[in-house]
Amino acid sequence: MKKNFVKVLSLAALLVSEITLISPAQADEIAALEAARRINMAGRQRTLSQRMSKAACLISVGLDAENQQAVLQDDFDLFTFSHDALRFGDESLALDAEHNTGLRRALDVAGADWAAFAPLIKGSISSGLVSLPALARIDETGLRLLDNMNRAVNKTANVYGQSLPDMPLILSLTIDLAGRQRMFSQKAGKEFCLIDAGIAPAANQENLAQTTNLFTLTLQALIDGMPGMVLAAPNPEIRAKLEEVAAAWQGPKAVFENAASGATITDTERAVMTDDLDRVLALMNEAVGMYEQAIPEEED
Repeated sequence: MKKNFVKVLSLAALLVSEITLISPAQADEIAALEAARRINMAGRQRTLSQRMSKAACLISVGLDAENQQAVLQDDFDLFTFSHDALRFGDESLALDAEHNTGLRRALDVAGADWAAFAPLIKGSISSGLVSLPALARIDETGLRLLDNMNRAVNKTANVYGQSLPDMPLILSLTIDLAGRQRMFSQKAGKEFCLIDAGIAPAANQENLAQTTNLFTLTLQALIDGMPGMVLAAPNPEIRAKLEEVAAAWQGPKAVFENAASGATITDTERAVMTDDLDRVLALMNEAVGMYEQAIPEEED
């Protein structure tokens, strides 16, 4: 995920760096592209918070532990880099420092949550072990980070959607919703794992049912649209990608619905969760990136 995202943004940075004289219309389009990247990147932070919690849970129950250690380290590094880039800018991503006072404040609040969450993840990386009490703390702290990061993303979508002529509000909100799907996939996987680990099973069964339903309903809204709220897939390529996501989601969805019902979790279902869910995340991440390129199309 990191490699593809950085590749796309590095190309955008190159294109911007080659512009010397630009018209006001071009300036607006560049600003809209940067806004889309901000929404995408901030939305990815939500995903990373839950992906790290999911990885810690999988390590705790001894499922795919070696790979999950690598996930923890990569996601830790990516979250740290992205938080600094969103707040202070990054030349390699053609991203300026955030100038909006409200958005800076929202990112700082999430940053305080990250300061509490990060040591728990670093401890898991260092030891290679996650006890059940440690896992419970990781989940609690990660959810607090998610909550405040979600506020920052929503604020970003609204601020840029209302202030830029080439970034219609409905498009910025749609990018936010598409980005949220990545988070829902990982949150559902984490809740499945917490049930498997025996941590608050009844509460996590309820949470898993809700998260699974939200992913399913939102995905359909992204494909077909919802008047005044969600933009329908703005081109055939995005529609095809979202339909690919829908097909890949069927396996994990069935597993999650089964676990949410209180049924016994099987090794086959565990394998579906670890393998197929990664494909859902990869495809959804591709879809979110494609929305950035849809900005000029929405203008026509």
